Amino acid sequence: MRGFYRASIVICVLALTSALMAAAPGQAQTSGDALESESKEGGMSIEEIARMMDNPLGNLWILFTENDLTRYRGDPAPGSKWINSLLIQPILPIPLTKNWNLVTRPIIPLVSAPLLSLNPPTFGDCPGNCNSSPSPESLLLSNISSSRETAWGDIMVWTMLSPAEPRELSDGAKFVWGVGAAARFPTATEDQFGSERYSFGPSNVLMRLPPKDGRWTFGLFHQHHLWSIGGNSDRARVKTSQIQYIYYYKLPFKGEWSLGAAPMIDVNWEADNDDKWSIPLGIGISTTFFLGPMPVRIGAEFNWFVKSPDSYGKKSLIKFYFVPVLPRLIKDPIFGS
Repeated sequence: MRGFYRASIVICVLALTSALMAAAPGQAQTSGDALESESKEGGMSIEEIARMMDNPLGNLWILFTENDLTRYRGDPAPGSKWINSLLIQPILPIPLTKNWNLVTRPIIPLVSAPLLSLNPPTFGDCPGNCNSSPSPESLLLSNISSSRETAWGDIMVWTMLSPAEPRELSDGAKFVWGVGAAARFPTATEDQFGSERYSFGPSNVLMRLPPKDGRWTFGLFHQHHLWSIGGNSDRARVKTSQIQYIYYYKLPFKGEWSLGAAPMIDVNWEADNDDKWSIPLGIGISTTFFLGPMPVRIGAEFNWFVKSPDSYGKKSLIKFYFVPVLPRLIKDPIFGS
């Protein structure tokens, strides 16, 4: 099982490296000619599409597919434990009127976690990775046949109301904002991989997109502040926050390359003071290009946690993502002409 898991990681790394090399700005002239010949998609260049993809509340339908490999360390288990999370996140803006969009983003996690040698035993995404921090005693496992388990986690859905077009600032930069709500549902296929609670709370985003000749993108994305409002009363209450800070610098190369990151700060308000915060620093690289007729973005990012729960928490994270642009099925405003 370990050999298979390591091989899967190596394959993912090699596939991403190959794709990055294929899209690299320093390739042969034939690659550059191909990019130029495909630089129009519905009348837009790859640069224009990349700018639209930088806006999390933009008008593009995209499928944000992300794979997080997270290293945990703490008292419940000796040494480091690795948890792999595949996050499937379609981002679907729907025009309510000509001036307002309703953006919906479900987050569907597939989690692979190791077994912790506790008494009774539990898998490694709990208690550290479950926002409700259930006690190991409530997660007794029977008929264990593997040292690693893979299961679907709780599905999160956030919806946000946002202006259809960003507001232009005096320096030519674009200001993006949105407000809405997030909800998480107890859909995990194994109790150990979810909270068994219904949770609900607010969500909002603020971003500054660069002017036409600018290079810096900054943003603050309050993904959610959740409270549990129902579900299994035997499990701990949910009171958590996720705050994502975003920064990217467009590199001065031919092609659409950016350096930066979008690390996620986690806060579990129900935990002890020493176990509340997970705060990462991050750096990564991404590029946007045409894969045949389809615009895509690929990237990799590394996060190092300068603060994590003392008992059992995240220490580092390696992220890969693949983001194709999807055809918009709803183009006209639902209300009004």
